[in-house]
Amino acid sequence: MSWEFTPAQQTFAKNAQTWDAVNRAGHNHILLDARFVAAALRSFGGSDILLGINEDEAEGGACLLVKSSVGTWQTFQPAQAPLGMLLLYGQPDAQESLLRILLSLPGLALQLGVLQQDPDFPVFRSPCESPQIELLDYIQTPKLPLAGDFEQYWKSRSQNLRHNLARQRKRLAEKGHRLELAICRTPESVSNALSEYGRLESQGWKGQEGTAIELSNRQGGFYREMLEAISATGEAVIYQLILDGKVVASDLCLARNGMLVVLKTAYDESIPQMSPALLMRQEILQQLFQEKTIRVVEFYGRVLDWHRKWTDQVRSMYHVNCFRSESVARLRSMVKRLT
Repeated sequence: MSWEFTPAQQTFAKNAQTWDAVNRAGHNHILLDARFVAAALRSFGGSDILLGINEDEAEGGACLLVKSSVGTWQTFQPAQAPLGMLLLYGQPDAQESLLRILLSLPGLALQLGVLQQDPDFPVFRSPCESPQIELLDYIQTPKLPLAGDFEQYWKSRSQNLRHNLARQRKRLAEKGHRLELAICRTPESVSNALSEYGRLESQGWKGQEGTAIELSNRQGGFYREMLEAISATGEAVIYQLILDGKVVASDLCLARNGMLVVLKTAYDESIPQMSPALLMRQEILQQLFQEKTIRVVEFYGRVLDWHRKWTDQVRSMYHVNCFRSESVARLRSMVKRLT
């Protein structure tokens, strides 16, 4: 059975069950769920994106690809999608599986790029040692394993973080303020929670740059559609830190198989002498340690200073390029050296 490619905007919906079947046969990653992919495709995709399907469980899979230049294809990769949109049955050899896809693409396809691969959830057997396969470093991303209890974990964090948040909580209590953590999990609660999230972003630097989430813009449409759809199976979570009845911080998250993925964080930047996002994350982690249903928190972004307040564990994500032949790979190498 060979790969077949069709316009993704017209055909993804009727192939969503096949997409999810391939995902379940592998890591069953929540970020590659068909509902996440469909919302991204609808909000950020163009008419040039192709859906590839091969239902052969020995050598098939599913992917979303777009032509990036003459002869060059890559996975559809909007900024809101942390992982490359390619799924394969099993963990096959990268060169064999990607060459099969390359040879099935329309026109003369010379190179295929599979972007943003996670070594903790590999699509291919590794290492990929072949002149036709190129691995490129992407980013270092943090994760937080939840082992033991919260008290043990909290003692492992910096004294500065612990004292800073304790001081903030004491100050708030002395002034009669009340903090609480709210959790939104139902489709009915998503719209209001996203509105509050957008309000927080629009008040800060993202509002000044015009990149804040609003229910009326493409970003807002994506998150609303995706979170409402995934909340139907209880796998979407929106956390809110509420100060005296007002939302001052919020996390948009997805959860599956013991993993919580933090997609986005927003907080009120105007409150003096208070770190709403840090206080919220402390509340969230206390709850997660207590519930014991989540084993790891994934952030899936470039590691930043604030991540290191919470975790010491990072790993390197990468891109995979496959070239049609060794001569194409050599030519590409020569061009890169000259430019």
